[in-house]
Amino acid sequence: MPMPEPQFESLTYSDIFNEALARIAAHTPEWTNRSEPDPGITLLQLFSFMTENVLYRTNLIPERNRQKFLRLLQIPLRPAAAALGLVSFSNPRGAFENIAVKAGQKLAAGNVAFKSLSGLAVLPVEARLYYKRPVTEVEGSELSGLYRNLYAAFDLPENQLAFYETAIFEPTSDGLRMKALDITKDTVDGALWVALLARSTETPQQAREKIANSVLSLGMQPSYGEDGCQIQDIAALADDLNQGLVFEIPNASDARIRYQPLEYTAQHNLLTQAGVVKLRIPAADQLQVWQEEVLTSGVDNRPPSLANTDDQPRLVTWIRIRAPQSALQMNMNAEESSRQMSIRLAWVGINAASVMQRTDVSAERLSDGNGKPNQQLRLLNRPIIEDTFALFVNGERWTEVDDLAIAGSEIRTGVNSDTNSKVFRLDREAGELYFGNGLRGARPPNGAIIQASYAHGGGLQGLVGVNTIVKAPNLPAGVKVTNPVPTWGATAAEKVADGERNIPQTLRHRDRLMSEQDYKDIVRRTPGIDLGRVEVLPLFHPKLPNQISSGVVTLLVVPLLDIAHPDSPEPDQLFLQNICRYLKPRRILTTELHIRGPVYKEVWISVGLNVVPGSDPAVIHEAVKQEVKRFLSPFQGGFSYEGWPLEKALDALEISAAVARVAGVSRINQLRLAESSGPEVPSVGMQGLNLPRVMKVSVVEGDALSIEDIRGDAEAPSSGSGTKVVPVPVVPMEC
Repeated sequence: MPMPEPQFESLTYSDIFNEALARIAAHTPEWTNRSEPDPGITLLQLFSFMTENVLYRTNLIPERNRQKFLRLLQIPLRPAAAALGLVSFSNPRGAFENIAVKAGQKLAAGNVAFKSLSGLAVLPVEARLYYKRPVTEVEGSELSGLYRNLYAAFDLPENQLAFYETAIFEPTSDGLRMKALDITKDTVDGALWVALLARSTETPQQAREKIANSVLSLGMQPSYGEDGCQIQDIAALADDLNQGLVFEIPNASDARIRYQPLEYTAQHNLLTQAGVVKLRIPAADQLQVWQEEVLTSGVDNRPPSLANTDDQPRLVTWIRIRAPQSALQMNMNAEESSRQMSIRLAWVGINAASVMQRTDVSAERLSDGNGKPNQQLRLLNRPIIEDTFALFVNGERWTEVDDLAIAGSEIRTGVNSDTNSKVFRLDREAGELYFGNGLRGARPPNGAIIQASYAHGGGLQGLVGVNTIVKAPNLPAGVKVTNPVPTWGATAAEKVADGERNIPQTLRHRDRLMSEQDYKDIVRRTPGIDLGRVEVLPLFHPKLPNQISSGVVTLLVVPLLDIAHPDSPEPDQLFLQNICRYLKPRRILTTELHIRGPVYKEVWISVGLNVVPGSDPAVIHEAVKQEVKRFLSPFQGGFSYEGWPLEKALDALEISAAVARVAGVSRINQLRLAESSGPEVPSVGMQGLNLPRVMKVSVVEGDALSIEDIRGDAEAPSSGSGTKVVPVPVVPMEC
């Protein structure tokens, strides 16, 4: 239980001033002029203001004592986390040069400071994203006869023509969620095409010669997925990094339609975490594109057709982005294709760099050493960003440790030879340094010069929207910067009351994942997330749900808020990656840890009932709908109001029992239950990570509507087996 927060005095400025005015008549009745210009009134106002300040500082004493108790327990408050993001540089009208921007470029969004984490060359080209968007089934049937005659050479028995429109992917945001493109399911060829375009002042050939043999920084922001993230051994993680995307450019050395892969480097898998990939651009003669005829342009595996667009005359080359093995297996049947991987991208752009909400301090002079045991020093800025702090005592770097009790003695066989003693402990949230007592950790000598270099930053102010990071005082002339995607990962510092509440859990698990309760407690302390529910599934592998997997632990996490699905939230990749990064150093080395969001099963419910005579049917019907959604909710579901349990099937009779408890319902005539496909069923099974997602609840008087009436009869189109899909461009129906 948190300690109470005593208030020594709660008087405000107005209380103090009004009380002083009331005492004038009793103590100095001769003082009759009590208007604002009177000097005596001015003095009363001054002393009332000073008294209020003294009371405010006095009331802070308990808060500081509580913070001190936490530090004595070596349970520091969780510091505010710094925001991360991506920015894109451009050179629209500057010098026709590859302009270098070094790492550490200072940027800002208003008063919030950011810093670039990597350098890059800003190439004098522009980019636009294209993809081959399939036409609807109705449009395809209308166009089939005409285009089959035009493309008769490709209409072979082993081919299946797939009509598409050349579409521009414009990754914009409404401030809540980025738009996304699944290149394996929203395109006919399983690829995203980046058109590199010359500026209006240069020709494509001039641009090819300028960017030849340079490095293109391509930023990528993955979108929300269902595969989650996992933590396993280093070798397996290295293999996972090698399963990234493939980047190719046309090989136009002859008339054959071929592509050559680009050499690239990336710090992590861009399918799960936003970042920048460095692409090595080849020589100018390898950046050519094919000269296509009108009827062959955009057909099959050629780039999208740019006919009748302003980009065709400016085209420098194409960059094709696809999976290592195309996730759109053209020769698979519909059932097999439905199991292919999903590659959802929210943004792709050139001349990109990663940024962090931080301000660097190169050499801060602290108080000199005094030679006494247990010295403590305070930094000017906080919170300190992890892995950025360095401390120097008389020019020698000392080492940071978690616990001074394990430090060595500064005296060993009569000489200062124990290097393990030159250590310190850092409280990143408070910005305080702690040194040893001589026996456990060395004491900085009397008069020692102590300096620190570090980066500080963090807090919710770092969460900024699109196109807000635009300040850059030291950019080269002509270069502009903006952030095409919102920043992420920032969180507020932990409050004292929350830190006290976590004292028993922290003393029990000591920041190590051992028991089921440890997992729950530590996950809830993950910075940068707003967690609504966490479930621990030991010996469960998400891809092998029907067997016991030794050494595997799976965490099911549900965010508290999801704008797109408020009743059944889904975690996005940034949410999952934050948990992954926080848990990785705290897990047992031999544990394979998977973090996943729920796999929702869509259900449709139709209720027929009678209401109590005299009640408003509309009000009762709405109350029934809300109760059904509550009963199946991941947070308040079930009869215990603790969230729908895992592995518990949905039963129509149990849902009827929940409906019967709604005030105003006199009789339940019928309740129908079904999934998004298939007939009406008495129950819907739930396995593994399954949770229910209510798609629609229909409530009517009398008999319930049929499932077909509330769900519709749309069926997914199927494709034949053993055929090759040939993309064919079509002219848009409307221009």
